[in-house]
Amino acid sequence: MSEQLLITDNQRQEIGELITVLTQEVSRNIQTNTELKNGLLSGLAGQLLFLFKAHQIDPNLVDETLFSEKLELLQEQLADQSFELSNGLAGQAWVLEYLNQADQEDYDPELLEDVDDLFIQALDYNPWPGEIEMVLGLSGYAPYASRRNKFSDQTKLFDIIVRGLESTATYFDNGQVAWSQPSDSVYRFDTEDRAKPEFNLGLAHGVPGMIAALIPAMEVPALRERAAKLVSGACDWLLENQTGHEHTHHSCYGSCAGENDPSSRLGWCYGDITIALILARAGQALDRPSYVDKARDIALHAAQRDEESGYINDAGLCHGFVGLAVIFQIVHKFMPEPKLAEAAQYWIDYSLKAFKERGIEAMYSYNGLTKGHEADFGFLMGYAGIGCGLIGLLDDDVSWTDCLLMV
Repeated sequence: MSEQLLITDNQRQEIGELITVLTQEVSRNIQTNTELKNGLLSGLAGQLLFLFKAHQIDPNLVDETLFSEKLELLQEQLADQSFELSNGLAGQAWVLEYLNQADQEDYDPELLEDVDDLFIQALDYNPWPGEIEMVLGLSGYAPYASRRNKFSDQTKLFDIIVRGLESTATYFDNGQVAWSQPSDSVYRFDTEDRAKPEFNLGLAHGVPGMIAALIPAMEVPALRERAAKLVSGACDWLLENQTGHEHTHHSCYGSCAGENDPSSRLGWCYGDITIALILARAGQALDRPSYVDKARDIALHAAQRDEESGYINDAGLCHGFVGLAVIFQIVHKFMPEPKLAEAAQYWIDYSLKAFKERGIEAMYSYNGLTKGHEADFGFLMGYAGIGCGLIGLLDDDVSWTDCLLMV
């Protein structure tokens, strides 16, 4: 990955002003919110990640005493957490490992050894009995394992992930592989007939997320062959289930395979652009150029969509306009194309225009229950993730998006 976006000095200044506002808001929240949970996606861990990134670009933005106090609190409460990525230990420990690796001279290899052991003991099921997606399920341990694997051997944890996905996969006669949403999954769309296979197409909860969780397992020599078999079979299945894109404003994929209406939003959680990203990453990992070529076609089609055809209604990483700027930035790094760079620039311009017109309210998150926009300080939907995304546009460092299985 080498392609960098060209951001003007004026845009850098505007992005910097927005980051300053977001830093103030998040700092105030972690200081005053007595009900704040510790999780990555919506809680303290994700907000500390943003403040750490903000401190890297301008130390004056962050109160170091406040940061240290809250980081210490996070570490003290690890033993009381559930395990999953979203609000639990997998996400919080990923943040601690990210911070640990930031200064490699002071890296503490023993900091999370107890967490390694805990996961290996607690997740050792065959077959895997629970959720398989990444937010609450098995695939959500891959970001932690992948990040830890840079400095410590994670063969055992990756073996549990690979074995669990082997045990829950649907194997087709043509060699293709997919994962049906478990019958009791909270993410099933079809709750009337829970025995009916349901193949979710979102990165957050579906087959693309399982592929993305398996890609780093291919870097473990003992697991490469098993992981590669699943990845290639699932990519073949994913490509066969593309519904076409006869019209500019239609998506190539819906939310689930076999839907009559293939249209889906453009975002991280669901949609063509992250499917394209996962196919491109898989193609590079497998040395399968055909996957990358197909991914490029899907990404270029997604680059034509705007806020209306992409169903964009807020700013966050999950499915918002700042999120799209970051995702297109990443896709452009994997598959350098002028049209993909232009798409990233489109969403950067869109974000800055929204902030100029509406101030911080432009960064509010849409609440599907109240049908209104409101302040959200979290990483996935709110200010912390928006801030991380904007910093990534400035410093061209998107390595932190491995916690969302994007790199």
